[in-house]
Amino acid sequence: MRRFLRGLFKVLGTLFLICILTGIMLSGICFHYIKTDIWESEEVQIDLSQMPVNLSSKLYYLDKDTGEYKEWVTLVNNENRVWVSIEDIPVDFQHAFVAIEDQRFYTHHGVDWKRTIAAALNIFTGNRIFGGSTITQQLIKNLTEDNEVTIRRKIVEICRALKLEQRYDKEEILEWYMNIIYFGRGQYGIASAAKYYFGKDVSDLSLSEMCSIAGITNNPSRYDPYVFPQNNEDRRDLILDKMLELEYIDEEQWA
Repeated sequence: MRRFLRGLFKVLGTLFLICILTGIMLSGICFHYIKTDIWESEEVQIDLSQMPVNLSSKLYYLDKDTGEYKEWVTLVNNENRVWVSIEDIPVDFQHAFVAIEDQRFYTHHGVDWKRTIAAALNIFTGNRIFGGSTITQQLIKNLTEDNEVTIRRKIVEICRALKLEQRYDKEEILEWYMNIIYFGRGQYGIASAAKYYFGKDVSDLSLSEMCSIAGITNNPSRYDPYVFPQNNEDRRDLILDKMLELEYIDEEQWA
């Protein structure tokens, strides 16, 4: 029996060693492929200044009583979007998106490896599936409209995110994200969403309204404030809870 067990352990040890060496070899081949065929290719280079963005145009009229120009009408392109610079976006509004979409946004370099690995493991274990994409990756997906469900596409997206964060700072990426994403009902970007859902400029929104808008992006149909107000309210409350947890707001603001 001892001789049998020794032989069995030797066989198992040999098989284990073969698996380790095979894994190392395959990893080396994979990393070489990623480095030469993807990382160094033009495919992963994104220049935000060259990305086409559909913007709406505003026409103004001169108010004879006040002598001031006032907005008359907005001419909508195929996407209703009015750009807002990061300096004009309330910090609370920025934090609302970070809290619900990408809590480690300010510390990662384009990819949240912890969340990415957890999402990948969940696919194989059958646990609840959630997205591992960061705000940077979501921005890339919206800009490129590349939604192909393949391993290569995901690798390209990761490389693009890492490259993008080498070239642009967090504020630039967040500004683009908040101006690009879709909020349902033909509204693109936070300015159009604020006007459509609350009839306000971005700077005039309350914290509750900011969180309500931020909650729409996950699923514009499911969290539509008009069609599913309770869903939107629950999502808004979740965002407020996350903001309190991350210390973006205090208990007085949360209440």
